[in-house]
Amino acid sequence: MNRLCAIVPMIVAACSSALAQVPADLAVKKDFKAMRVSSADPTGKNGDARPVQPGETITLADIKGSGSFTHLWMTIAAKSPDHLRELVLRMTWDDGATPAVECPVGDFFAQGPGKYVEYHSAPVSVGGQKALNCYWPMPFQKHAVITVTNEGAEPVGAFYYNFDYQFEAPNPNARYFHAQYRTFFPAPKGTPLTICETKGTGHYVGTVVTVLTNSDGWWGEGDDNFFIDGNAKPDISGTGTEDYFCGAWDFGHAFQTPYFGVTFFDNDEKGGEKRNINNTVYRWHINDPVTFTSSLLFTLEHGRGGWDLDRTPLRNHYTTLGLYYVDHPEGDGPRIPAYKDRIPQLIPLPEAPAK
Repeated sequence: MNRLCAIVPMIVAACSSALAQVPADLAVKKDFKAMRVSSADPTGKNGDARPVQPGETITLADIKGSGSFTHLWMTIAAKSPDHLRELVLRMTWDDGATPAVECPVGDFFAQGPGKYVEYHSAPVSVGGQKALNCYWPMPFQKHAVITVTNEGAEPVGAFYYNFDYQFEAPNPNARYFHAQYRTFFPAPKGTPLTICETKGTGHYVGTVVTVLTNSDGWWGEGDDNFFIDGNAKPDISGTGTEDYFCGAWDFGHAFQTPYFGVTFFDNDEKGGEKRNINNTVYRWHINDPVTFTSSLLFTLEHGRGGWDLDRTPLRNHYTTLGLYYVDHPEGDGPRIPAYKDRIPQLIPLPEAPAK
């Protein structure tokens, strides 16, 4: 018993240190200037929100110089119940011809079905009362622009934000933060889902997948496959989708950890592995980034058996987000579809043949 009592505090201390995520060099001298851009009322009063009208794009940050975003915080008050999918976040680094990040606000924060779910992970968290937080480092060499566009029919009454960044000397080894957003309504027959496809030198760091099922049965049998630097066979291949997202046996419930989790899981209320369930899952490759020197292709199988890449009577709907760092600022993923084209609709079941 005495030995157990001695060991338990050590385990607790180790877990607390991991969860606190305090960098080991926090006490070391810092060679940057801490800055912030925010929606704060310029008069110093309490009118700190920005409205966003239907069809309007507002600039949240426009920074010239060399630096890096270290923390993004935002919260939104809007009449539309689907504003997390209507609002599109764009980030452009160093005057790139196309945004490196272009995706709905909800998907960026793993709120895939457009509903707020509180959770806590190392780089992304949603705190009490719809507080959206991001800690992915986002460096830039000379210019950074972040915007949000309201593609809904209702005005957003209040968009609040605080974006913390650092002015610092350019780092020749820094890579640009990118996000590739894709929709598959439904998944393509005979072809795996492409989560990320890019060229250049960099490393892959995160995945968010949201599923709306059109058929009964578990959706997570498909393997993950990373094809690095043009190789025809995968350099990294997994054993199933729930395994890639570091869960097992159908997840069973929503859960969260610093590096993987399930933010949305309505299987129980819909009777289990049934048609019309919604799941959102995340996996951050923070301790295990996937590096590449010329190209990366990351795919995910989706068939009933995984490898078969088909499902009867209907294949499922997927929305995916692949996060990575690469050596060019220009976005190289597909452009985001219009709002009406990125909302999955349950496919009607085929009618049974008449007897």
